Amino acid sequence: MRLPATPSVNPLKQISPSIYEALLQCRARAAWAASSDRRAVPQPPKAVLGACLHAVVEEADKGGFAGKDGEVRLAAARKAFDEHAALLYKEAHPLLRAKFSAPERLPYYNLYRERAAIEAALSADRVGRVAAAAASASPAGPANTYAERKLVSRDGLVVGRPDLIDVAAGEVVDYKTGVSLEEAPEAIAPSEARQLRLYTHLAHENGLAVSRAVIARADGRRASMDVSRAEAEAEGQRARELLAQYNAHAGAAFRDAAQPSPEACRFCPCIPLCGAFWQAASASWSEQCGLHLEGRIESVEEATVQGVRILTLSVRVRRGTVAAGEAFVEHLPLAWTTCDGSAAPQKGDILRVVHAHRTDEDSPVVIRVDRAATSVWTAGGQNEGADG
Repeated sequence: MRLPATPSVNPLKQISPSIYEALLQCRARAAWAASSDRRAVPQPPKAVLGACLHAVVEEADKGGFAGKDGEVRLAAARKAFDEHAALLYKEAHPLLRAKFSAPERLPYYNLYRERAAIEAALSADRVGRVAAAAASASPAGPANTYAERKLVSRDGLVVGRPDLIDVAAGEVVDYKTGVSLEEAPEAIAPSEARQLRLYTHLAHENGLAVSRAVIARADGRRASMDVSRAEAEAEGQRARELLAQYNAHAGAAFRDAAQPSPEACRFCPCIPLCGAFWQAASASWSEQCGLHLEGRIESVEEATVQGVRILTLSVRVRRGTVAAGEAFVEHLPLAWTTCDGSAAPQKGDILRVVHAHRTDEDSPVVIRVDRAATSVWTAGGQNEGADG
């Protein structure tokens, strides 16, 4: 695959929770988060399935499964999940479709599908109870729940779309498809807490009384925290400060905006195209941010295994989180490298392999690709550099 272009570092009028979190790590990462072309890099399968789960629960929060009960409701939620998955799969990066022949083939598809159905049923029950209570108290009164409602601060600088605001319960709810980074099941990660405080701030700015924030995880667990008005206001102010700092660097090159470090680059989608990462990274980063290598292809061998064309590449590694020297990239399906219409890797090409793993610590290094996470990119030809 050919590397996508780096986005421009354009000024931002508003800051959202996702851009706020990106800015805490790296200005270039925030520029990517604000870019309209984020699908130029493949999403992990779990991100696609998580988006489907969110969409089904949002539908339930908006009353989409009203009038349905029991197995009928669960079946409707499963059908909705399948429909969202089919649509997102069709729109996904071609690498995802090259790896998985149908959305149902995505890892943990049935697990996410069933969790979406259960969460949708719980949400539908809650919406029904709130609606009934509101109707009996004041049929013409204001809404008591807001699902995926866009909220903007009074000064227009902070924007967000909480999954659910339950005014009757005085809480904001955010659905998470991953797991907490903390060991305790009831823990809320620092990044989650920042997002919840920002959502609470936006609720206050829009006249919605919220004092409690809840994380609803895909495995059914709940974690909650109290959020004072002062805490929410402080988080909003910090977001505004970061927005101003980012805009002061607007117009800079993507490379110059980057702030690479093992912590900042962990899970970063920009790794394939970020020249600053490839200049700064070293083997000592691998434990925190994974295995990534760039090097020149010295030889290409092809074989057919169970009807699949497989490549073995001999690569002279020059940088990344793998020490410089000889390495072999094994068991690489040819279709992964040509799914975007690119030519197959050739001797002399500069290659970037992202999110792979090594078989052992022996030399020469043997790299194996991961079906869910790995992407392989051609960063330049025989007479080109690959400075990103």
